[in-house]
Amino acid sequence: MQQNSDSHVSDSLSEILADAELCEEIEKWSAPILKRAGETLFRQGEGPGYAFFVKTGEIALTMRVSGGAVWDVRAKKGSLVGLPAVVGNEPYSMTAKAIEDSQICRISREDLHQLMQQNPRFCCNVLQILAAEVHAARKALSELLIGPGKWGERYD
Repeated sequence: MQQNSDSHVSDSLSEILADAELCEEIEKWSAPILKRAGETLFRQGEGPGYAFFVKTGEIALTMRVSGGAVWDVRAKKGSLVGLPAVVGNEPYSMTAKAIEDSQICRISREDLHQLMQQNPRFCCNVLQILAAEVHAARKALSELLIGPGKWGERYD
């Protein structure tokens, strides 16, 4: 992964992972597939087709922005990747690539929406994951703009 002075690396995509019920439901709709290290799940800018549940392994997500800046995060066991794009029906905002052999369950946008409509607990867990991703993105943006260690300070 290319790093430069404009890079930001975060440990985790989200501190909130899929709960056991969400994992079970996704696995009912999609058998795990093996993604070898280096294989791409999706690319930044592509239209959303699937969300991906990381059953085992680790996925690197990279966002490139103008000026060459890069934001890198990791998705580990229990993470859902591609969720903002699939739920919002917007292009993927990051590129996802397996950094080690990983078992992945992919779920289509239509199936994800159907599951969310059928199961309120599933829907709430998805919302918690999305909220945690927004929080992590805002924290990373804050660190880029005002410096590390200042996240959460009041600026009234």
